[in-house]
Amino acid sequence: MSAPAAATATGSAAKGKGAVAGLRVGQAQFVREMGGISEYRLPNGLQVLLFPDDAQSTTTVNITYRVGSRHESPGEYGMAHLLEHLMFKGTPKHRDLADVFARRGMRFNGTTTSDRTNYFSNFNADAATLDFALTLEADRMLNSFIAKSDLDKEMTVVRNEYERGENEPFEVLNKRVVGAAYDWHNYGHDTIGPKSDIENVPIEKLQAFYKRFYRPDNATLMVAGRFDPAKTLARISQLFAGLRNPATAVPRPYTVEPPQDGERTVVVRRIGGQPLLLSYYHVPAMAHPDSAPLLVLGLMLSLQPSGQLYKELVEPKLAIAAGLTGLGGADPGGIRAYAVLPPDADKAAVEQRLLDIVEGRTSKPFDESELARVRELALMSYREQMKNPEALIQQISSLGATDWRLLFQLMEDIPKVTLADVERVRKAYLRPANRTLGRYLPAEQVERVEIPAAPPLEARLAGLQGPPKVEDGERFDPTPAHLAERTVMKRLPSGIEFTALNKRTRANTVQLQMQLRWGERNDTFQHRGTDLVAQLMDEGTPTLSKQALQDRLVQLRANMSVSSEDQGATLLISAEKDTLLEVLRMAADVLQHPLLPQDAFDRDQKASLAGLEAGRQELETLRQAAVRDHYNRARGVKLGDPDYLMTVDKQVAQLKATTLDDVKQFHARYWSANEARVAVVGAVPDGIDQAIDQLFGAWKKPQAPAYVRYVAKADSIPAARFDALAKDKANAAMRWRLDFALNDREADYLPLMLATHVLGGGSLENRLSVSIRQKAGLSYGVGASLSAPHFGDDAELVIGGSFAPQNREQVLTLVKQELQRMSKEGITEAELNRAKADILASLRQGRADDANLAAGLLSMADREESWKTVAERDAAIQAVTVEQVNAAWRKRIAVDGFVVSTVGDFKEEGKAAAKAGTPAQ
Repeated sequence: MSAPAAATATGSAAKGKGAVAGLRVGQAQFVREMGGISEYRLPNGLQVLLFPDDAQSTTTVNITYRVGSRHESPGEYGMAHLLEHLMFKGTPKHRDLADVFARRGMRFNGTTTSDRTNYFSNFNADAATLDFALTLEADRMLNSFIAKSDLDKEMTVVRNEYERGENEPFEVLNKRVVGAAYDWHNYGHDTIGPKSDIENVPIEKLQAFYKRFYRPDNATLMVAGRFDPAKTLARISQLFAGLRNPATAVPRPYTVEPPQDGERTVVVRRIGGQPLLLSYYHVPAMAHPDSAPLLVLGLMLSLQPSGQLYKELVEPKLAIAAGLTGLGGADPGGIRAYAVLPPDADKAAVEQRLLDIVEGRTSKPFDESELARVRELALMSYREQMKNPEALIQQISSLGATDWRLLFQLMEDIPKVTLADVERVRKAYLRPANRTLGRYLPAEQVERVEIPAAPPLEARLAGLQGPPKVEDGERFDPTPAHLAERTVMKRLPSGIEFTALNKRTRANTVQLQMQLRWGERNDTFQHRGTDLVAQLMDEGTPTLSKQALQDRLVQLRANMSVSSEDQGATLLISAEKDTLLEVLRMAADVLQHPLLPQDAFDRDQKASLAGLEAGRQELETLRQAAVRDHYNRARGVKLGDPDYLMTVDKQVAQLKATTLDDVKQFHARYWSANEARVAVVGAVPDGIDQAIDQLFGAWKKPQAPAYVRYVAKADSIPAARFDALAKDKANAAMRWRLDFALNDREADYLPLMLATHVLGGGSLENRLSVSIRQKAGLSYGVGASLSAPHFGDDAELVIGGSFAPQNREQVLTLVKQELQRMSKEGITEAELNRAKADILASLRQGRADDANLAAGLLSMADREESWKTVAERDAAIQAVTVEQVNAAWRKRIAVDGFVVSTVGDFKEEGKAAAKAGTPAQ
C-alpha cells in the first residue's frame, strides 16, 4: 500500500460473521510483561501487545497477520501484497475507508513482507478514534469485501507499483540475485510478485487466501502511545474475543531450502544507473543464536570510517558505497554484501576485493576496539527504539511470524558477542559455495553449507530478562496555548537569538537546531563547493578525528549533522539531557575548525560526479532536460545566474572545476555566528543558553558580507507541453506546473491550500486519486501540492504522478478533467470539512515531534511570529468557507496555463521532441 492517509468516521462495534452473542468483558489473559510491553492472549488465539506511554500525544494501532509472500503458491505470487491493497476497500459496515480515515485525522498504511502483512494507523490521542480503529480492525479481519470490481481497479495500481520497481537498478538486481539463490523456498520470490500473476490472479483465490490467513489465531494486535490500558484491553476483548477461527488450522509452510552446492551468478543489463555488486549468503533463521554475531559482523565490516569495506573500498575511491546487511527471517534467510561502483571502476578487481574482505581472506583481523564500538552503537540504537513506543511496535511488527521477544533477545546477545564468535559465523556462512553473485566462477569441488535449525522458541527465550526501561516523559498536549506556556525566547549577550521549549521527554531526549546565515545570493552563488563544506565536516577537526567524533557521539547516545548551502548552514543535534552540553562543545569545534581533508574531498567529489553520470537516464533527469530551455528563456536567465537551470554536462564541469581551496576559502570568509539562531526542545539542560553564548558568541567575522534575504518574484512561464523519451523504463511520469504570484500572507493562500488538498493532497480520498487510481486504476501514486513563500511571491501549483507509458494520454485527460471540474463546479462543503480536519490534524501531529518543533521555532523567529500567530492561523483555516475556496481557485488558477511534461518509454524514438514547446492542450 502506498498513500499515508488521514481520516475517520463514527462506527459502532458490529458483530461480523464470526461474532458470538453474550460476549463477556475481560477474556484477555495476561501472558507476560517485558520492556514496558504487556502481552495478553484471547481464547480464540489473538495475541495482544500493549505499550502505553502517557508522554506521547499520539496513539498507534497495528495489527500484524502472520502471512506474507512465503505462504503463496505458484500462480499466486504477489497475492499477499495484492490482498493488502484490497483490505483498504472496506467492509459492508465500513465503506470508503480513505474518506473515513481522512475525516478522523488518522494516518494509515499497510506493508507486506515475506513473513507478514501489517496494517497500522496513527492519530492524535483520542478515545473515540481509538475505538474506531479497533472496531474497524475487528470488522475487516473477517468481513472485508475482497470484490472482483475492486481487484480489477487495484490490479493496475499494483502493476504500476511493480513497474516502478523495474526502473530501479538495485531492486532489479536484488530480485534476480535472490531468485537465483533459492531453488524451492518462497524467499526466492519477490513480495510484489511477477506481472503475470498480478494481472491474472482469480478473485476466488484471493478470497480463499483471505479466509485462510485472516483470523484471530494468526494475528497480533498492538497498541502503543497514549491510551488507557485497562479500558483498551476491555474493549479489545469485546470486539475480538467473539471472532471465530476457521475449522482448519492455519497452514504452515514446510519447504526447507537445501544447502547451496556452489557459486551462483546473475548478470543484469539495463540502461542507466551505476555499476553494482551484490553477493547473497544463506544464514539461519532470526531465532538462531548466530543472528547476534552475524549482525555484529555486518556492522564491523560496514561502519564508517572504521569498517574494512569502507576503508578498503570507499576511502581509496574504488567504490562509492559498500556494506554488509541483513539477517534471517522466520525461516533461514540471507545477508547481502554490496558495493556501488563509479563508472570507470575496475569491476573485476573491486569484485575480488569485496569478496576477499567479506569472506575473510584479508590478513587484517578485527580487534577489540572495533567490537566495543559496534556494541555501543547497537545498544544506542536499541535504546533509541525504547524511547519511542510507536516506533518500537513497528519494529516488533517486522518480526512477523517469529516471537516479539526476539528483539530483546538480540539486545541481550549483542554485548556477549566475542571476536571468536564473529570469525566463527563468517567462516561458517560467508563461503564461496554459499554465495550468489553476478558472475559465474567455476568450482573445483562441491562444498555444501548446512544451515542449522533454530532451537524451539520457548527454550531459546527461557532465560531472557528483557531490557531496562528508559525514563518516562510527561503528558503534554502540543496545542499552541500549551506550547506558548513552555516557550522562552531571548537574545543572548553575543546577539544570538535563543528559543527554548522545555518539557520532560522519554529518556530525557532533547533536540537542538542552529541556523547560521550570511551573504547576498548573487554573490554567494558564484562560489563553488558551498554545499561541500558541511558534507566534509564529519571528517573531524585537528583535535578530534573522524573516528573519535563518531565513537564519542555513540557513547553520548547522540546524533549530529550539518547541512549547508551558499547562504547559510543548519546544525542538528539529538541528544539526552545529560549529554547535550558535551555534544554542543564538539559541534562548536566541528563548525569552527573543520579538518576539510583533501582525500575526503576527492572521495566526495568523485561520488557526486558518479551520481550525476548515473542519473543521466533517470526519468526526472530526462524530464528536466526537456523543459530546461523553456524555463530559462521565460525567466530571461543565463549561465551564472542563480535561477539558471544547468544541463548535466554543465553541472559535471562545474563540479570538476571545484577545488578544496574553494571550499576552504568559502568557509573562512562566510561561516560564522554573525547571524545565528538556536532552538532547543525537550528536556532542556540548565545553562544551555550560557553554553551556546560561550561556544559560539565570539565566532564572529566582521568583514564577512552580511546576510541579505533573497526575495523571489513570480515569473510568467508560458503554457507548453513536453514529452521526453526514456528507453527501457517500465514506468512513466508526468508533471504539471503552474507559476503565479502569491505568498502565504495573502487572503487567497489558505483557501488555495485547502483547494489543492481536495484536488490532490492527503491520501486516497483526493479527487485525482479517486479518478486516476481508484476508479481508472492507472496510477500507483498521483497528487498535487501548492508552494507559496512567506517572503516574495513566486508560488507554484504542481501535479505529479506515475503510470504505464501506454496510458499517458488517458492519464493526462483525467487530470485536465479534474482541473476543469475544480473551476466549473468548485468543491463541496463535505470536501472542505475533510480537508480542514486532515490539515489541522497533520499540523498538530507535526507539533508532537520535537525535531519539527525546533525547526518551527526557528521559522517563527525568522518571521517574527509567536504561538499566538500559529493559533490564529489554525483558526483561520477552520473559518475558510466554500465560497472563498472556489473564488480563490477561479481567480488564481488558469487551467490552460500549466507547463505539462511527461517522460517514459513511449516507443517514439523518432518523435521524442516533436511536441516540445507546443501549447499545452
